[in-house]
Amino acid sequence: MSYANIREEELKNKISQDYFWMYDCTKIIGNVDFCVSMLSESSNSELGLDHESLFWAEAKKGISDIQKSIVQLILTIGKARTFDKFLPPAFLGAFDCEKIAFIPYSEISEIFYQNDFNWNVTPSNYETKEFKNLLSKVTNLLNSNALLFNYETDNRELNKFIKDNFVVGKFGVTKTQIDKNNFMIIYNKWLGAVKPTIVINWEIAKKNNIIDGDFYLADLLSSENETLKEKLSVILKQDFYELEKKLDDMGMFGSKTTRFNDKQKAHTQFWLKYERPPKEEYWDYIVERRDLLVPQDVRERKGSFFIPQIWVKLSKKYPGNSHLKIRIIK
Repeated sequence: MSYANIREEELKNKISQDYFWMYDCTKIIGNVDFCVSMLSESSNSELGLDHESLFWAEAKKGISDIQKSIVQLILTIGKARTFDKFLPPAFLGAFDCEKIAFIPYSEISEIFYQNDFNWNVTPSNYETKEFKNLLSKVTNLLNSNALLFNYETDNRELNKFIKDNFVVGKFGVTKTQIDKNNFMIIYNKWLGAVKPTIVINWEIAKKNNIIDGDFYLADLLSSENETLKEKLSVILKQDFYELEKKLDDMGMFGSKTTRFNDKQKAHTQFWLKYERPPKEEYWDYIVERRDLLVPQDVRERKGSFFIPQIWVKLSKKYPGNSHLKIRIIK
């Protein structure tokens, strides 16, 4: 889905039709670029404090800096004190021709009540000290809480996010649940978003039987960035990974660690979209199917395929059964 080389008004119309067709995007809320409401809302002339919005956004044609766009929106709202005239929405955000971002309004609301901040500046002027000051204040907040979707690569997740979260009166964000049927789909997205930010020589790691899938499993089977599943080859420890502990020549346990090259920004943004960990009933199955995460070159080097451990156990239990004779790759 491409929105390149179109004007801002056309972009707003297309985003409205493609993603928010079940909602009303015709309302004008102060100086806010784009508003999403339920279809049952009253006409513009009757809008007031009882009007409940779902999303207020800044729109930009072309490709933009989404964080700066959100800061511009915050300045627009703060300058006009839009929240005094209309009920605040569930989400604030911004979009351009390639992506859209959402952040719960509750994460931003305190910003509007700063006593020593000058709101009387032009929101679109990125060079004012007020703009730069506000950007500095909210950068970490946005990195930790803003959900970013690319129209091309995250189309399915974006539609599901809107369906699950754009409900009047709903509190909190509903994330995509992970189970044994979709963990591979999410792994393929993780490869593009998170893997490039992990500081490691993947070729050397593969020679030591450590694959990118081990890092994915460490992420997936974790809560608050702490891996919960024991005996994995890689463990996530808040902002770094710890590789499997081994006895060294001194008889002492030692381990290696690795971190992120972007201060964990991509990792944080990626996992904002998904509920971790999956239900515990899926953990063993997902770990057993590590074979699905093995790169093709490793498969070719160590065998045509890797056998799930449950099949290995069966082959050992019934060694005489010809139909259970399989090639076991260790």
